[in-house]
Amino acid sequence: MDDSTAGVTLLNGFVFDILAEYQHMKRVCGPAFDMTKSLDKTKPDDWSSIDIYNDVCTWIETNVGAMSIRQAGIAIGRRVAENIISNGKISDPTPLAMMEALKWAASVMIRDPKGRGWEILSHNDHSVVMRRTQTFSCPMQEGLLVSLVERTGVEGADVEHYKCTKRNDEFCEYRVTWL
Repeated sequence: MDDSTAGVTLLNGFVFDILAEYQHMKRVCGPAFDMTKSLDKTKPDDWSSIDIYNDVCTWIETNVGAMSIRQAGIAIGRRVAENIISNGKISDPTPLAMMEALKWAASVMIRDPKGRGWEILSHNDHSVVMRRTQTFSCPMQEGLLVSLVERTGVEGADVEHYKCTKRNDEFCEYRVTWL
């Protein structure tokens, strides 16, 4: 995977969504909050470097734990799904439609000169395989993906992160399943 971040920007709101999950731990997570001092909290639709987002996620994963950043991904997934559904981005919230909406959202809410984000590799009645082609936090994305699928009303949603760049795979790939 090309993990360069040169010229890649995303909406400030993504960074603020992460930090919102740690407001109750602001003192402990002070370094993560400090990384965002240059961002204007009143302007979630402004653009900032993806490096800030990645650095915040990495700090939380390293210092608070991977499960914590995964839980933040679940909370963010709830908000993203509500936004997708309430704004009519999908009319029938199926898991595949939700993953297509995620792919679309990443393509317009993240500016990457190389067009990276998400790819849908395969799908059937009980699973979707997603490939991450951008430098997002692995455990954050696990939480986000399972949360998005849960919001479609299916039972038993789960995610398997079976390929990972941290294990020297070319890309991170996630198999999202449900009953």
